[in-house]
Amino acid sequence: MNYEKIDFKFGLPLNISLNSLVKQQKFNRSLKIIWLLKGKITYSNNSESRDIINLKAGEIKIINSYTPFQLLRKSKDAEYLVFNFKYSYLLNLISNFETKIYKLNNQDNLTKIKYLIALIARDYFSSHYQVEEKIKKNLAELFRELNNNYCIYNQRQDQFYQEARGNIVLKVIEKLENQIQKNLTLKEIAEELHYNSSYLSEKFKLLTGVNFKKFLDRLRLEKILSELLYTDQNINQIALKAGFRNVKSFYRVFNEYFEESPLAVKKNYPQLKKLNLIEEFGELSYYIQYFEKVIKYFKENNFSQVKKIESEINLIESERIKNVRPVWQKLINAGTAQSILDSNLRHQIRELQQEINFEYLRFEGIFNDDLEVCKGDSLENIHYNWKLVDNIIDFILENNLKPFITLSFMPELLASQKDKTIFYYQANFSPPQKIEAWLELINAFIIHLINRYSIEEVKSWYFQVWTEFPHQGFHWAGTELEYFEFYARTAEKIKGISKLLRVGPASETFFEENFLSQKFLKYAEKNNIAVDFYNINLYHNSVPVIEEEIDMSQFYKESTLEDIKFKFKEKDYSIKMSKKIKKLLQDYYPKAELIATRWNVSWNAKELVHDTAFMSDFIIDNALKLQDYLDGLGYLNLSDLISEWPINELPFFGGRGLMNTEGIKKSGYYAYIVLSELGDKIIAQGDNYIITARGDDLQFLIYNYAYLSKSYQNADYSIIDKYNRYQVFENKSDLKFIFKLNGLKGKYKLSQYKLNRDSGSAFDQWLKMGAPSDLNNHEIKYLKYKSFPDLRIEYLDLEGKYKLQGEIKSHGIEFYLLRKQFQI
Repeated sequence: MNYEKIDFKFGLPLNISLNSLVKQQKFNRSLKIIWLLKGKITYSNNSESRDIINLKAGEIKIINSYTPFQLLRKSKDAEYLVFNFKYSYLLNLISNFETKIYKLNNQDNLTKIKYLIALIARDYFSSHYQVEEKIKKNLAELFRELNNNYCIYNQRQDQFYQEARGNIVLKVIEKLENQIQKNLTLKEIAEELHYNSSYLSEKFKLLTGVNFKKFLDRLRLEKILSELLYTDQNINQIALKAGFRNVKSFYRVFNEYFEESPLAVKKNYPQLKKLNLIEEFGELSYYIQYFEKVIKYFKENNFSQVKKIESEINLIESERIKNVRPVWQKLINAGTAQSILDSNLRHQIRELQQEINFEYLRFEGIFNDDLEVCKGDSLENIHYNWKLVDNIIDFILENNLKPFITLSFMPELLASQKDKTIFYYQANFSPPQKIEAWLELINAFIIHLINRYSIEEVKSWYFQVWTEFPHQGFHWAGTELEYFEFYARTAEKIKGISKLLRVGPASETFFEENFLSQKFLKYAEKNNIAVDFYNINLYHNSVPVIEEEIDMSQFYKESTLEDIKFKFKEKDYSIKMSKKIKKLLQDYYPKAELIATRWNVSWNAKELVHDTAFMSDFIIDNALKLQDYLDGLGYLNLSDLISEWPINELPFFGGRGLMNTEGIKKSGYYAYIVLSELGDKIIAQGDNYIITARGDDLQFLIYNYAYLSKSYQNADYSIIDKYNRYQVFENKSDLKFIFKLNGLKGKYKLSQYKLNRDSGSAFDQWLKMGAPSDLNNHEIKYLKYKSFPDLRIEYLDLEGKYKLQGEIKSHGIEFYLLRKQFQI
């Protein structure tokens, strides 16, 4: 198989050729885009799977780097352009470019890609001097779009790639590109790589089709052309910088290829380029007109894909289509029970509850040893201490919340394995050494709660038996069957105290290779076990498959998260999984509530997107759509103070909370405030908006949700750091909306809230103030003040009609409260 060497003859980082795929199998190190102008072609792409690609007129496809290709057949009228991009240019433009694989699947969704390629092609076929700057700008935008939205793999390991990367000739070429300014000889390189120079010379010519010297001369001329044509640098300096021994040798090589002096080439560049293009393509106006038409079409049809929502609503005649189900206010997570004793967290809970008003506070670890519940020196000598437990539950009730209690973890006195501990606080996750001792603890706990708070109160609480279903030893050190039996006995004990009490199992966390829901529900139904509510955890990040046994006591160290490269699920993953479990639950326990007890884009306590403005759109979009499938949606953490991992020292370190450790409200916090202000009836709802009513008042929520890019979904961590976090999202154009309302008469007060990167995003404000690693009291107060969404008030006197309109950028939210004003 031959290596395809491309001539980049105009000093540009790309070359466009006509009908240049051949029937001999070849490969190139860079990347190709094929645009079929007319006719049909069929080619193979990838030697291992031998993918057969059929291309029709108007379609485009990518041939990735280090990928074999071969033309198989073409129609008589086939005409196609092949865009070749310079390998060294792409290496500098895209981090880890050579390990990436891009794929263009749906041709209908390639509007921006085609538009950018059309701009590049039009400029390539033109002859003016400014072409390089324009082409490079569009190239950068093109590959940013490809990298963000069409990268399907970041760590390729295919056999051909591995073999090609190990090829000695390609190693020589790479060395030449990286050290072109040096006077390298084949003999020196051969000695350095421990090869015979004659053997290497033969291999080099066999693969590239030219000898070493000609290849190196051409490489240097490509570099010189770019600087000669598009800069005002001195020609002699350009030559020496490109690695020529002296100016004389440079002129000799230059004249050999161009038959003119460098000054003549620079002066006559437009005409020389035009002649060269005509020689290859024939009539240039055909191609220029073709791409001008493409560009014009996309412009006229709004290529930038500014999405428009336009709706006319007759409020007099319109019906409230359904009730709002505020599942997002059902519960919020407070980490462990012990964390609720922290005075800083209590302050944040009070503030959260005053502004958002959740129903339940969920917590784990009620039996952790740090609460000193189990006292004694053996199973035969146990007594219970409820002092700290009472303090926690009293606080919850005092703040208009109810407890959602996870019955975990195992007190060391009861644990079957003393060394099975997880998390920063080292909770024991082993089964009990004797189930009777555990059931006695449950009995004592429930009876104590009823006696202290009354059965009328406690029957409204939730009791979840353990945290998560077992998987590879995480959360539960026993087998699946041992957990099923553990749940059965625990649920039986609770229901034996009072059938009014609500009990449900540990959460399913959707490890695809170990999906347990159907197995558990089938077991529970067969054995007539109570399941009043069913629990799931919804995280969009995928947990890597861990093949070797892990020491759990060491796993939850701060460094662990830094070593894991998480991938992410698709945008609608939470909705898909909720629908799937709801359907499953209907088959076994149709009356059971379905609750997402822990939910976030990631469970990673250092996921940097958690702090960004993205989170407000993520929360709103998912919350509004999940109200149809869930009975409760519990955000993973209310505060960054809560963590199963050590807390990072930065103010914004990617913590999972709605507030950071200093109590500064993040973008996600304000999303919950907006959701809490919605009315109780839905008037209209679409993909990016909802309109609700409460009495005579109306609420409008419109948002422009941009999800994670394909590249970041595939674990490309090279595009994010603690300061630069917005490169990981898909490119999303502005959202324009117009709502025409009929039937509004009288005086109204309009309150408009804007939530975006400039307002309502504490992280972005932190960046603007210089991103200090430590915040003093004045700086904390400043950020709290600056992070509030923009607010505008307007008083309206309406005569029946009103038009609400605006435009929202990516990661933006606008919320309008239209309140009827009554006269004195």
